[in-house]
Amino acid sequence: MKVTIIDVATHAGVSKATVSRVINKNPNVNEEIRQKVLHSIEELGYLPNAFAKNLAKNTSNVFGLILPDITNPYFPILARGIEDASHRLGYSLFIANTDNNPDIEQEYIDKFISQQVAGIILISSSLDELKVKKLSELSIPFVLCDRFIMDSPFDTVSIDNYKASYEVVKHLINKGHKDICHLSGPLNVQSANRRKQGYVDAIKENDLEPCILYGDFNFESGYQLMKTILEDKNPSAVFAGNDLIALGAMNAIQEAGLTVPEDISVIGCDDILFAQMSRPKLSSISIPAYQIGVTAVDMMVDRIKGVSTQPRNLVLEHKFIERES
Repeated sequence: MKVTIIDVATHAGVSKATVSRVINKNPNVNEEIRQKVLHSIEELGYLPNAFAKNLAKNTSNVFGLILPDITNPYFPILARGIEDASHRLGYSLFIANTDNNPDIEQEYIDKFISQQVAGIILISSSLDELKVKKLSELSIPFVLCDRFIMDSPFDTVSIDNYKASYEVVKHLINKGHKDICHLSGPLNVQSANRRKQGYVDAIKENDLEPCILYGDFNFESGYQLMKTILEDKNPSAVFAGNDLIALGAMNAIQEAGLTVPEDISVIGCDDILFAQMSRPKLSSISIPAYQIGVTAVDMMVDRIKGVSTQPRNLVLEHKFIERES
């Protein structure tokens, strides 16, 4: 027979409303009564024993993961690393997708906090000093994953997007390219901003003219941006903000009767599986997405257990994979 909240209230000798307040961690409940209700919850099996214990300990065994776009093939790999590491360490995972909407992101942060998750791994659609300050005032640990602000009060893990971008643009310049365009993701996204800046600095250091168009991190954006460029000129090379943009650009190039890389060379970023499946195979900056996810969980658990007290900014190594494009 299913145990109800009324059964718990009767067992503990309190009202149904008091049981509800204890479950929802209302601070206005007397500590002695709170312990009595928690004891009844556990003894009657009203909630799973683990959850009742978590309530008593003011913690849980669940992480919240907030992603900007789960349809982007890069993020499922990162999420799998987070899920595998969480499972290995005895934690479960709630996953939320924001579609790069800051309002939806904040809504999920609020929901996860109300559900008493142990911590939130955040891949933010937008981060600035004001937002970081607001997050730091919340009574829950965060790990900023893939996108972050240096010197923030949070643990962070990513690659050096500036360095990766700078290196591949220098690689193109060293191969003799002088007309290199950059198809950027949205600049409110920190990783897109850093990749754009690496491109700009490499171009200007070699007295070349920047050519930048801004869009979204998806195939259609890359396709439309490349069509726009081809209306005015044929650059010798394109560095795209991610692989989906690059693949869209390649489609527009080929549709215009040009060939990759004979007419225009293309380099992407992320090294998703589709980069190896395209024709020609896409050259790309390989990001260790799975390991970023695993590292984020390890950092979170260290934070929860008090192993680390000062914020850590971990930068994992990227690698340029030169293929056929």
